[in-house]
Amino acid sequence: MNIGCLILSGGKSTRMGREKAMLHIGAVRFLDKLVYEFSSFSEILISVDKKERHPQIHYPMVEDVWENAGPLGGLLSGLLKTRADALFVLPCDVPLFSMSLAKKLMAMLSEDVDCVISKTEDGRWQPFCGIYKKSCIPVLEEAIACGQLKMMNSVEKLRHRVFFAGEESWRYQNVNTPADYQTLHQPQHIIAISGYKNSGKTTLIEHLIPLLLERGIRVMTVKHDGHSYIPDVPGTDSYRFFMAGAKTSLIFDSEKFSVTTREGLSRQNLATFARDVDLILLEGFKWTNYKKIEVVRRATKREPIAQLTNRLAFVSDWSKEELSAKEEEVFLPNDIESIADFITREYKMGHLEEEDIKL
Repeated sequence: MNIGCLILSGGKSTRMGREKAMLHIGAVRFLDKLVYEFSSFSEILISVDKKERHPQIHYPMVEDVWENAGPLGGLLSGLLKTRADALFVLPCDVPLFSMSLAKKLMAMLSEDVDCVISKTEDGRWQPFCGIYKKSCIPVLEEAIACGQLKMMNSVEKLRHRVFFAGEESWRYQNVNTPADYQTLHQPQHIIAISGYKNSGKTTLIEHLIPLLLERGIRVMTVKHDGHSYIPDVPGTDSYRFFMAGAKTSLIFDSEKFSVTTREGLSRQNLATFARDVDLILLEGFKWTNYKKIEVVRRATKREPIAQLTNRLAFVSDWSKEELSAKEEEVFLPNDIESIADFITREYKMGHLEEEDIKL
């Protein structure tokens, strides 16, 4: 069955006070994130009230056929317009929804049902996070004709199945108000630049940072030192204070600050520093399960790391055949623009999301 995607973006956003589709999660607008996430659908349509009111939307739009018919009217307009047999539908204000979750709903669709809807663990029905076949059109048209715009009333007249979201209910989080926006659960985005010693990891990260910043991605770098490193410049006041026994030594000016403290790096501390960044670049960390780019150079005379997990790409002067690369991308070390584009694409598609930071 050919299934398209319809993103509902025609609401008035009265409680938010501004257009929700244009809000940002990290460096990406809600609408862009959803379009990237669901790009594998055969067709993506954006449901709007009037096209001319949304000049900032550059994706295919479907205007509401009926005025003031709410999301039900948007869904029906989409079903009448689409070339697909069915539409996966969701609102623009659920930026955490994932393609893997959509696939679970699609797996429940069969010939003997008209639609699949969701129910979250708090008992709430989520009819606008679901899949609707074109066979739903007559029931929805009747609902609009009668002024019955509550979606669940129409669902009850359709052959439907329910997907129970369970532990993934957090992905259904709506952002309706400024308070919702403030409390939006935003996963961290993490990628490790891994490889053997002297393979060029530091140089690669150094060159990537300004290019990622140009693409609107704020970066934090993390490096682990297996030895006891010198935490400050010897002889400076802050260094002398720390060496004298201060538990924490802090130095700052109007633009920056540095902290040296006598404790290991806790998750809480790391999360605090990562709060205002979009992407954490790890140098090394080949033993972790984070997504990775491995740097391999002939000069090191070392082959790729056999036990490396979640490798997305190689940066190497070896050929793809020499690396035995299968699904991994392969970039030349000096092709920094392409590497930055690749990381940006993976970031925007949500492939670098991590629910927890474990270093």
